[in-house]
Amino acid sequence: MCSCNRSSNKVLLDSDSRIKLENGVLFDSEKPFSGILISKYDTEELKSEIQYNKGKKHGFEKKWSITGDLLEERFYTKGLKSGIHKAWWEAGSPQFEYHFNDQGEFHGRVKEWYASGQQYMDFNYVNGKENGNQRLWKEDGAVKANYTVINYERFGLIGLKKCYTVTVNKDEIK
Repeated sequence: MCSCNRSSNKVLLDSDSRIKLENGVLFDSEKPFSGILISKYDTEELKSEIQYNKGKKHGFEKKWSITGDLLEERFYTKGLKSGIHKAWWEAGSPQFEYHFNDQGEFHGRVKEWYASGQQYMDFNYVNGKENGNQRLWKEDGAVKANYTVINYERFGLIGLKKCYTVTVNKDEIK
């Protein structure tokens, strides 16, 4: 069953809904959907709210845990990721923070954390390309990668492993 409140144009998504996603466009009864799509847990607690305009995500997208804690907050412009996207682990610690430009490309800092709270990554982007300091950590806090990107070239500890061991015969070096 699909419940609609046409005055505010909110639609509740459930198994019998008329809502269909086709080729990246959300339809409600064969028309591109504009409004807020809502989903709920079986307990009737709010699970998500997503704003659409002409079938594309436009505005906010929010997701909550069954206990009502905010888990994700994202923004879209004409179907493209924009602004700051954030998520939190069930325990409340940060999971990620992504910055996007209006073309849906990373622009600014991109950070992620392990569920333990240890930071996993801290990258910097300009219009979808790595730029500046880039860092990765293992879950125990050890550095996995630490490099700088200048003019699309990487300098520093990339964090790649070779598939073979390099051996040098001391007698050959002279």
